[in-house]
Amino acid sequence: MQMLPTNTQMFSWESFDEDVSSMVDSSAITVSGLLEQINVTRDTSDYLWYITSVDVGSSESFLHGGELPTLIVQSTGHAVHVFINGQLSGSGYGTREDRRFRYIGNVNLRAGTNRIALLSVAVGLPNVGGHFETWNTGILGPIALHGLDQGNLDLSWKKWTYQVGLKGEAMDLASPNGISSVEWMQTALVVQKLQPLTWHKTYFNAPEGYEPLALDMEGMGKGQIWINGQSIGRYWIASATGNCNDCNYAGDVGLIRHKIS
Repeated sequence: MQMLPTNTQMFSWESFDEDVSSMVDSSAITVSGLLEQINVTRDTSDYLWYITSVDVGSSESFLHGGELPTLIVQSTGHAVHVFINGQLSGSGYGTREDRRFRYIGNVNLRAGTNRIALLSVAVGLPNVGGHFETWNTGILGPIALHGLDQGNLDLSWKKWTYQVGLKGEAMDLASPNGISSVEWMQTALVVQKLQPLTWHKTYFNAPEGYEPLALDMEGMGKGQIWINGQSIGRYWIASATGNCNDCNYAGDVGLIRHKIS
């Protein structure tokens, strides 16, 4: 297979940052304990928010120059973004071989009530084979805070609020009909910032001819792509590691054909 550039010019890029300051709406549910992700989302979104709060006394040692407490999150995959009081604190990922992982990171809490929001991301599940229906995903715990004056704090059975999906999904930003519902900002994709939830859009003229088309996502991270409101799939750029001079990662040749209209 030979991939040739189309020389199609893309117009300027515009971006919109997902609002993570007030993601809870009337559809949210609150229960004690951690719920399995697909049972909550019903596969309507890759994303599920797990939200709880923690009260911190003003006498805690870490507020007076001590070491920050550590948040430990055990996830069944595939990724998690951790937000503390609306600010990104860190991210964790599983692998193709083992989607389960443990996120461990320091958290900058403040005196008073702190909101911990975990955005769990599920990127597809098995749909063939024996007992594939028993696979779980999401954050099933345990979840704990270590390093507080009173010792370790288990958060697994606190009251958790669950919100399905992103606001941009609810506003249908991927559709031409929903694009105008927010204010987009002129941007350059090369700008790096501490924000994992950003929508990007641009326009381009369809190339001439009827050959299959592909989008080269090199330089991007992880996300989904829509053209004219139709999803053409997810992407997650990862580099192979190790010494494998004779490996062929292409596998069986296949094409995703998409008519751009």
